[in-house]
Amino acid sequence: MASSFNILTVTFTNKAASEMKSRIEKMLGTSTAGWWIGTFHSMGARILRKHPEVIGLKKQFTIIDVDDQIRVLKQVLSYHDIDEKRWPAKNLNNIIQRWKDRGCNPDNVDEFGKNFGNNKGIDLYCSYQARLKSLNVVDYGDLLLQNINIFKNQPDILESYQNKFKYILVDEYQDTNFCQYNWLNMLAKKYNNICVVGDDDQSIYSWRGAEVGNILRFENDYKNSLTIKLEKNYRSTGNILEASNFLISNNKKRMGKNLWTDSGKGDKIDVINTDNSEEEAIAISDRIEILKKNKEQLSDIAILVRATFQTRFFEERFIKIGLPYKIIGGTKFYERSEIKDAIAYFRILVSDFDDLAFERIINIPRRGLGDQSLRKIEILAREKKISLLNSSRIIVQDDTLNSKAKINLSRFLNLLDVWRKKYKNLSASEISELVLEESGYTEYWQNDKSIES
Repeated sequence: MASSFNILTVTFTNKAASEMKSRIEKMLGTSTAGWWIGTFHSMGARILRKHPEVIGLKKQFTIIDVDDQIRVLKQVLSYHDIDEKRWPAKNLNNIIQRWKDRGCNPDNVDEFGKNFGNNKGIDLYCSYQARLKSLNVVDYGDLLLQNINIFKNQPDILESYQNKFKYILVDEYQDTNFCQYNWLNMLAKKYNNICVVGDDDQSIYSWRGAEVGNILRFENDYKNSLTIKLEKNYRSTGNILEASNFLISNNKKRMGKNLWTDSGKGDKIDVINTDNSEEEAIAISDRIEILKKNKEQLSDIAILVRATFQTRFFEERFIKIGLPYKIIGGTKFYERSEIKDAIAYFRILVSDFDDLAFERIINIPRRGLGDQSLRKIEILAREKKISLLNSSRIIVQDDTLNSKAKINLSRFLNLLDVWRKKYKNLSASEISELVLEESGYTEYWQNDKSIES
């Protein structure tokens, strides 16, 4: 019998991981707290939290999101005197994240992206990684890449995890990128007890680094593996499956299977071919008008799109013909400015080194710290090679700032000291309320009379 703590189970989304946990708890009647079940990134973060010093990080490092990545990259581009309008930070981020998906550190990148910024791609990557380390932060791409670096530099750490994870289960294996593939192979190498579930015909994420070749070579990577084809389909009708089998059979590189169902042929497939997004919106609105004439309710009709930007064409068409509609979805919870602001307060609460969090909230709400004052804090931080927070602590002791800015900055630093003394004895909700109330952030939104606030 295997111990639950000797099993590593990874998937791609938090929702899938939660579903796995709930099913296991229901089947076994026990809690999965502490089990190694989660997304690739969450498992990578968990390992990285145990060994940050190996890659030069301090404890309680922060994982930054795309917005913060772009902010750091803009600083890097400015440092290298590269025009951000000509060479956008967003494009550079895409290049660097692709390198990380491929398992590439700055010293072993492939040709992709090297010519960015007048052939400074590698230098920019180096500077970006150095800046992340100085900020004591990592991005999502680092969570697995730095795991691999730790395993390569400390074989004893790798062996400890190989001995721990005697059984490895992987969901949606066809969507793994090279870095995830390499991470799994390193962990599975000792016992070779790895079970993957996936469908090579459903690999649709190559644009974000997925390598369908990972699943195609699985039988070669693990010589004694057993392949089980699950060909019975429970969701689709016979006509849909026949069309799918015929269409996908044209792919040259695939493992091969023949989907079938016992639920009957079903309706024939209706294909509408349009030349562009505008024509597509017209065709669909025409279909909706027919359904309306047939007494169908608009509330029973839904349009699914792959990406949010695609809704614009439908909105323009519906407005033009007077068809009422409602957009479902929008800004994700953790991408909302007020949530990012609140989290920045909590980040600075537990770390002296999180310059990105400091920059985000030092003047929200307004504290009378103008650009000139913030610039002085930044200059001192660079001169002494310290964080912006520690620079602030020094600068309030001298006459660098004007009296008003000095008083306001001192007030904020005193508040932070008070919060730090209290937070370990408070619950998460209590410290959240305390910080957001005493910082003036809650009042800041209460005084804003806009609809958004």
